[in-house]
Amino acid sequence: MNKTTTLIAFFALMSTATYAVECEVAYQDATYGYQHAETAMEANNVEQLKQYANRSKIAIQKVLQSTKICGCVDANNASFDALANLDKALEKDKFEAVRLFVSRARSNAKNIIIALDNCSANDPTFALKEAEGNILAQEKLLLEQQQRLLEQQQKLQEQIKEQQRMQTEIAVQKGEMLELQKKVRLASELNLTQLETLINNFTQTMGCKDTQPLTESSYLKTEGELGLETLEATKVFYSEKAKEMANNLLNRLSSCEWKTEE
Repeated sequence: MNKTTTLIAFFALMSTATYAVECEVAYQDATYGYQHAETAMEANNVEQLKQYANRSKIAIQKVLQSTKICGCVDANNASFDALANLDKALEKDKFEAVRLFVSRARSNAKNIIIALDNCSANDPTFALKEAEGNILAQEKLLLEQQQRLLEQQQKLQEQIKEQQRMQTEIAVQKGEMLELQKKVRLASELNLTQLETLINNFTQTMGCKDTQPLTESSYLKTEGELGLETLEATKVFYSEKAKEMANNLLNRLSSCEWKTEE
């Protein structure tokens, strides 16, 4: 009889310990679920909002399994409510609709934690276990945040490398274009100088006294000026100067003294 009583007491103690452990596990998962819901509420786009809503759902699904074993009915009911709201949130497409149901699920998750507190009030070691659970939950959340920051940093570094590559490529292209512009400048300015001399000599020979410059502004360009324009713009500039000289040649010839008036 004494042996039977001892075995019954032993199994009763083991069952109580199992329930307490499951309630402790449920509390830790509920904390994760609540924190993920909190993070979701801070999201500024629907994708990130749903991402953390799904993480909250996974955590609370574990709570539901644990509360079934530990016998905390109120926590179990609150878990059902939280999962229902999270399912609705994940079904929605609009940001405000998703956020509304996540907010409700966050309240449900808080109710889970309160219910587990009440169910575990008679456990003298629960306060210590609760503190340990909170530390673990915070540590996990911190690691997740660090991981996100590392991913963002990696993306930023990749973007910087891509920008540097593009800047190098642009610099090479500009260097190649500048060399072509310098060749155009050398040939064009030499030819325009020769054309200017030829026109001046010709109009003097014809007895034209008009000595106005053949161009309103200089046809000489600096390397700095070339660097501020395209190759096409450089060619257009020298072409326009040649046209200007040709037009001024006609103007000079039309005003020569020997030309007979009609």
